[in-house]
Amino acid sequence: METERERSETANAIRQIGFEVRARDAAVAGLLGRLGDAVQHGRPHEIRGYIDAIDPRALAELIVERRHPIWAILEIARNVLVFAPIAVTWFGLSTAAPAYAQLIVDRPDLITRPFLLLWQEGFYRSGILNFGTLAIIDASLIGLLIVLSLAIHVRGELREAALRTRSLLKESEIRSLLGHAAGLATAELSVEGADEVLNQMAAEERRIYERAMEREQQLFDLEGAVRELRAAATQLARVTEALGSRTRDDDKVRAPR
Repeated sequence: METERERSETANAIRQIGFEVRARDAAVAGLLGRLGDAVQHGRPHEIRGYIDAIDPRALAELIVERRHPIWAILEIARNVLVFAPIAVTWFGLSTAAPAYAQLIVDRPDLITRPFLLLWQEGFYRSGILNFGTLAIIDASLIGLLIVLSLAIHVRGELREAALRTRSLLKESEIRSLLGHAAGLATAELSVEGADEVLNQMAAEERRIYERAMEREQQLFDLEGAVRELRAAATQLARVTEALGSRTRDDDKVRAPR
């Protein structure tokens, strides 16, 4: 009864983490939900598989790091506006060059006047973006980029320490919860599974014993063979000695007197 209550509490805690991350990543939320069900119903193999598929650090960062939409929009705007001054400048040049060429054709006497001065005067035509206006637009865009970059950078620096602390705390909580779930999975080892392990251990012990007895019998047979070889060697030495003695006696008999 106590184990069932513990499984239920652990499963509910895992599901709660899944609810927290559902808006950010539905796939991870589904994985946590399946892990909670496996813990709830005591399925140890599924529990181990789901735990191996979860990265506590990435999950903690996914839960803790919640960026407000306005800051995401500002960062995108900053990244896009980087090219705005260049685009505006080249647009102004593309309109000024034809206007200058047409002005010189219409009034050749103005060729001695500087290009920038004529551009500032609008080439004596309407609808031309003069040089001063273009410079103000570029300066405004660059100033806006500076302000946005500074705001995003300061906010990031101020949030980094607090975000890191919360992420570490959440990661430790998730690791503790997953470790507890893994412990429950180990505790769920059934009696049949334990009997099977014990039977395997007994069978292995029997095999080791049989192999040891076989080796001992081989060693005994080898010792017997060695004893027989020793006896044969001793007998051979006696026969050799007897033959040597008989040969010496025959030599004495045959020697002349």
